[in-house]
Amino acid sequence: MRYEANLKTQLQAATALPAAGHNIPVYDTLPYAAFGIPVGAAGAMMLAYWLTFGAYAHAAFMVAISTVYVAMYVGTPYVMARLGETMLRERHGGQAAPSLRDFLNGSIATWTGPMSGWSAMIQVTLIPVGLAFATIGICLAVIAAR
Repeated sequence: MRYEANLKTQLQAATALPAAGHNIPVYDTLPYAAFGIPVGAAGAMMLAYWLTFGAYAHAAFMVAISTVYVAMYVGTPYVMARLGETMLRERHGGQAAPSLRDFLNGSIATWTGPMSGWSAMIQVTLIPVGLAFATIGICLAVIAAR
């Protein structure tokens, strides 16, 4: 019980952070555009797999199964975001998530304090984009080895 009360107090403190710096707005949610980069990276990975292994029936079957998993991986957060948009708008006084430009020029509230929008965007996109480049490189190596 005490842990839940402490957690609630910390959450209230994190969402009520004052603007830092020169009146930079502090957001507590990512813009919808921030999810486009990881989704694009997942699409690039699946395209590379289809182009590399799609010509072989057994391999294409495995890539098709992976495509379904990627669709679930991408679709679940999308559906949850659409279902929770009403609560998001209530929490932000009728406003939806911030625009990408406003978010990048502002900062985001985290458990350890505010961080810049650019830093948050890099943290969200670094691994998916890195995986996409690595996947494309591996697929190119497989094609070159044939």
